[in-house]
Amino acid sequence: MNINDNSSPFYQAQLSWLHQAKEIAPEICDWIGLYFKESYFIKAESEHLILGAFIGEPTEHTRIPISRGICGLALRTESVVNVPDVRLASEHIACSLKTRSELVVPLKDKSGIFIAELDIDSNKLNAFSEELEVRFRNFAETFAQLTT
Repeated sequence: MNINDNSSPFYQAQLSWLHQAKEIAPEICDWIGLYFKESYFIKAESEHLILGAFIGEPTEHTRIPISRGICGLALRTESVVNVPDVRLASEHIACSLKTRSELVVPLKDKSGIFIAELDIDSNKLNAFSEELEVRFRNFAETFAQLTT
C-alpha cells in the first residue's frame, strides 16, 4: 500500500481527519501530519516511521528512525510529547526552521496497538497548553476509525 497516493481512499481519509484535527486550534497548527510505523504497512519489523498525509510546507523528513527525534520518542514511550521550545530539545529533528513548539500524540488502531502518531508543529513558542493537549489527545481517539 502506498500511503502517499493522494488519490487513494486511505490517503483521503487521513487528510480529512487531519483537517478536523487542525480545526481544534487552526491559529497555531502551522504543520500537521501523520507518521506511521513502517511495519504497519510492510507487515515486517522496521525501525522507521513514514510520513502519511500532512497539511503544511513539504518536508524532507518522510522516513525517520523510531530511535530518533520527538516523533520517535512519542512512539517509543507510547505517550504524548509536548515540547514548548524545540530549540531546547536536543532530540528535536527540525522539519522547518520556523517551528518553535511541537506536540506529538501516539495513535492506536482498532485493536489498540500504537501504529502512528499525530505530529503538530507550531511557529509559536509554548503553543500547546495543557487544555489543548487534552483536546488533541481526546480527538486522537477517533483515529482508529481510519484503520482496518
